[in-house]
Amino acid sequence: MSSAAWSSHRARVAALADALAASSGPVRLRKRTSNLFRPREGAERTELDVTSLNHVLEIDVEGGAAEVEGMTTYADLVDATLPHALAPAIVPELRSITVGGATTGIGIESAAFRYGLVHDTVHEIDVLVADGRVLTCAPDRHAELFHGFPNSYGSLGYATRVRVGLIPVTPYVRLEHTRYDDPDALFAAIDAECAQPDCAYLDGVYFAPDDYVLTRAHFVESLPAGTQPSDYTWLRQYWRSLRERREDFLTIHDYLWRWDTDWFWCSSNVGAQFTPVRLLLGRKRLSSVTYQKIMRASHRWPLKLLQHIRSRTESVIQDVDIPIANAAAFLADFEAGVGIRPVWICPFVVPNQHFPLFRLHTDTAYVNFGFWDMVPSKAPDGHYNALVESLVAKHGGKKSLYSRSTYDEASFWREYDRDAYVALKRECDPDGRFPGLYEKTVQRG
Repeated sequence: MSSAAWSSHRARVAALADALAASSGPVRLRKRTSNLFRPREGAERTELDVTSLNHVLEIDVEGGAAEVEGMTTYADLVDATLPHALAPAIVPELRSITVGGATTGIGIESAAFRYGLVHDTVHEIDVLVADGRVLTCAPDRHAELFHGFPNSYGSLGYATRVRVGLIPVTPYVRLEHTRYDDPDALFAAIDAECAQPDCAYLDGVYFAPDDYVLTRAHFVESLPAGTQPSDYTWLRQYWRSLRERREDFLTIHDYLWRWDTDWFWCSSNVGAQFTPVRLLLGRKRLSSVTYQKIMRASHRWPLKLLQHIRSRTESVIQDVDIPIANAAAFLADFEAGVGIRPVWICPFVVPNQHFPLFRLHTDTAYVNFGFWDMVPSKAPDGHYNALVESLVAKHGGKKSLYSRSTYDEASFWREYDRDAYVALKRECDPDGRFPGLYEKTVQRG
């Protein structure tokens, strides 16, 4: 432990707390990047600058945990843990996602079939609440806020420090890509892995109704003689390899960021599937951060052609969680009603039901389906996003709130435990200085 690092951390947090306590009226965070896909409108709010809270404070090798500030990106955290042969138990798929964001939101990745969602792997959180207090929260300390923080999206307070669980890792992983033409067989294989894990990481992709790939990744200390790890950080695309190879090897670093280079497959929206474009961009610019900047800039371009094109499409950027018994039926309904392809498939388990704002059942595995694209539409704006919400409800699932939501207020609170939220809001933010959860995630506050 570096006493200087902790002393600097306390000074940064104290300055932020003082700024919050000294201000009045509504507030929100100021930060350089965001992985939210909904615009911010709503009332004018004082912005709190949290950009300096981005430090890795300590790697507790013996305790299997990392102490980090809330705005620390997973890219920086992974760089700090891998030299110790450790990694966060769940490393969300994009480098720019922050630890605090994944904790207050709903973070997932391919180890979730073993460990659950990001918040299931967090040991402790320091939360800055509306009156400037910093509350240390854990399962046995301020437990209501600890369990209510996930899925609150900054509406109860902001994470200034997070203690994140780590797992041992090896230098390399071996990938096995198995193709399926039957969804029932695919989800049966996933269910078996969730019940009795054999591999280290597990996820898949839906390419078409008769074309699925399930990827099992295994830790390996070294590569077979004469084998070099694959490189999908520049000219080759990882997602294309899933149907081209039965076996592959990656460094653990490149495995953790395998989806970031092409933002899964969404880089094709800016032409980055073509080699000349990849050569022009260069290796460093091939990342989710670049694509997000391009996407956000496109909404500001005053070109009538783009506005005309956009008026005939609807952006459907969603992640939904469906009980595994209903996964095949959900996917069939989604194909018929929305039709976006490919779709990411990421299974996960639910270690406990203590998180009231994202309460799921512990007696079943779930499947996260991620789909992100523009859908041609002549329907009223919001039609397809509302359809996704109705399909999620039909199949007994939950929808993440990082992107567009169309719920009316009564429907929203049937999904996200209004009583628990109101009690926490009364304790942490009685004057409503932070946007409310419905205001922020549906009304764009």
